[in-house]
Amino acid sequence: MPELVEMHKESFRDSIATISSEGKRNFIFPQKPKGRLYKLRTLFSLLYLTIFFSMPFVKVAGEPLFMLNILERKFIIFGMIFWPQDFFLFGLAMITFIVFIILFTIIFGRIFCGWACPQTIFMEMVFRKIEYWIDGDASAQKKLRNRKWDIDKIIRRIIKFKLFFLISFIIANIFLSYLIGMDLLINHISHPIDNFFTLIALLIFTGVFMFVYWWFREQVCIVVCPYGRLQGVMLDKNSIIVAYDYLRGEPRGKNKHEEKNKEQQLHTGKCANCTNGCKNINKSIL
Repeated sequence: MPELVEMHKESFRDSIATISSEGKRNFIFPQKPKGRLYKLRTLFSLLYLTIFFSMPFVKVAGEPLFMLNILERKFIIFGMIFWPQDFFLFGLAMITFIVFIILFTIIFGRIFCGWACPQTIFMEMVFRKIEYWIDGDASAQKKLRNRKWDIDKIIRRIIKFKLFFLISFIIANIFLSYLIGMDLLINHISHPIDNFFTLIALLIFTGVFMFVYWWFREQVCIVVCPYGRLQGVMLDKNSIIVAYDYLRGEPRGKNKHEEKNKEQQLHTGKCANCTNGCKNINKSIL
């Protein structure tokens, strides 16, 4: 019996929060963050988004500042043009960039994932903020999700869907401009009938972004992102990570800041005791 209890305590290491025990999609409702570091992340994200949305409009000597035109095999990085015969230089630059990210991760942990990854920036600093504005904080979102469909819920879902779709469409346009150039994109949009395939590409990109930020969300980092899968290889015990500290968190228990609970606080960990179901399972095992 003690072995079963101990095995259950360690079960958090073998589970994914976004997938339930039945293998179904488990949506996460994170608490609305706040604090000094979150304010810094917000400011950094504003700078990041400003650069992302404005760079396609910047030109150097009549050429875009950054473009990866795979169809014409023309690659421009910060005004420098690379043709197929120069691809080894382009490949060398990409390898250098990847190695830099790996070394950065080894030293500073997952700072890149939290502060500079496009998936994180758009999910947490754009779509999640809209979600907090429409649906409320974590507890309000849970209540809204479990509530029966009424007028208020339908209106909130329609507004949220329209905003998510609109932003996904804008991101799709900017993303496509990095591939074919903003001038050509504007020309194609101005003549949609003559450029039917461009419209199809925009709708496909919009659908992908909509799917990711409406439903798939955090699973991109776990399932799709190769960098996320390499984290276990690149991190060591000295790397800075955000993870549950088992030794600091256990044993779990109510930890209220009251005089009468001072004695109890001395014998309980710092875990917030959010998974009360674990206690019930432990009792059933015993």
